[in-house]
Amino acid sequence: MYRLAFQSHTVARPPVTGDTAGLLIGRDAACGLRLTDAGVQDRHATIDCRADGYFIRDLTTSAGVHVNGTAVTDQRLTTGDEIEIGSVRFTFEVVHQPPPDRRTFDPWQFLGAGIIAALVVGQLALFVWIFTQPHPRHARTDFTANQPTPSPTPVAPTNTPALLPLTTGTTSTPEVLSRMIKIIRADRPDTGTLRLLIKAQVGDRQLDPKAIAISVQCSPAAIQWLTIPATWENFKTKELSIRLPEPCPGCIVRTYYRNQPQDSATIP
Repeated sequence: MYRLAFQSHTVARPPVTGDTAGLLIGRDAACGLRLTDAGVQDRHATIDCRADGYFIRDLTTSAGVHVNGTAVTDQRLTTGDEIEIGSVRFTFEVVHQPPPDRRTFDPWQFLGAGIIAALVVGQLALFVWIFTQPHPRHARTDFTANQPTPSPTPVAPTNTPALLPLTTGTTSTPEVLSRMIKIIRADRPDTGTLRLLIKAQVGDRQLDPKAIAISVQCSPAAIQWLTIPATWENFKTKELSIRLPEPCPGCIVRTYYRNQPQDSATIP
């Protein structure tokens, strides 16, 4: 931005301020700075803003433009230059725009920003604390109500139900309990060996084979316990077998996990 301050004029005129757009000077009504003084042409000169400063350019062929007493056709202007167009003289000054007004400090806005920042930092700290807490390797992930803490070593149940009536070639409806250790199939071929297909689908993150127990009962006094494999992945199926005593008209298969009955089936 620049300013043109008149030095000599018959009538006092306020300074003229220009910006980056070109300022056309002359007698014509379309000029940005209209001068009707003697020696001024219709379109006498223009002040343009270029990359390296402000320049005044003579648009006439004979009247001319003088800067600091020297006739020029295209001259870069600096603060304090005296410009003469016809009988009019004025001083060129570069005016720097004032900085934008600073916003008034608002304590309520500052307080609100502080509260929001504190909430964000608190949530981040909470997440970091949660994810850095140690998690037990064998922690339970199921939260079934009223489940007592079992012993790691399975034991036989104390209340053994009466042997269900057996009919050759038929299978009774299994007693469905938690069924985390589920009997998928039970085959008893003529060889006298019982083959069982058992699937583990417990709620623990990692299955504990030592907590599994599977019993086969041929009579109220004859109960056999299967040998559980040392490794058994959760949601995997194992095929187990056991030799049945003679005579054994039928048997009851029961599964346990952490001393809790899981599944049962009657096998003819």
